[in-house]
Amino acid sequence: MKNSKWVFLIGFAFALSAVSSAQDFPKVEVAGGYSYLHFYTNLPAVPNQNLNGGGGSFVYNIVEWLGIRADFIDYTFGSGYSTTLHNLGYTGSASANLFTYQFGAQMKRHKGKYQPYWENLYGVAHSSGYASALKAKGDGTYILISGSGASNSFAMQIGGGLDIALSKTVQIRPVELDYQLTRFGYKTYSANQNNFKYFGGINFTLGGK
Repeated sequence: MKNSKWVFLIGFAFALSAVSSAQDFPKVEVAGGYSYLHFYTNLPAVPNQNLNGGGGSFVYNIVEWLGIRADFIDYTFGSGYSTTLHNLGYTGSASANLFTYQFGAQMKRHKGKYQPYWENLYGVAHSSGYASALKAKGDGTYILISGSGASNSFAMQIGGGLDIALSKTVQIRPVELDYQLTRFGYKTYSANQNNFKYFGGINFTLGGK
């Protein structure tokens, strides 16, 4: 009985291996392109910002429909952001940027020409310039000091997009739409930012049969 159990387990393992080897889906996906972020500043009298940037993502597919994704995007605040702060009485200067690095799950349909996907990511957002403005607001000093304040914040991204297969390894990503949460704040001053994110570019699929 004991030997038969081991024979069954070994046979089951070989069966799983055979099924896995027969699956026709990419093991790795690498995307890159342009990203737009409508950034909700949540600072009194400071208008929301339209940020432009770029970056990409890396996905390791565990099974046909589920993968682990890493996402990295860098944005730049326009010159109008600093001008607005100075007009409101802020003094000093601080470079304004926003960088997000997030990790999580991606679910995707890997068959056909049109391949929709959904992702849920968590990680960190970094912005020295925006954090400096929050610190100035929190302290009431209105003095911008580069690198001060809570430069890192919690970040979360929920959304999805569509890949259009051009070949076995190349896909166009015309649209990815996401809710992008960042949670910059200083001391007791809460400043959650409920942002809208767009990404578009190209996706490379590797390792499939």
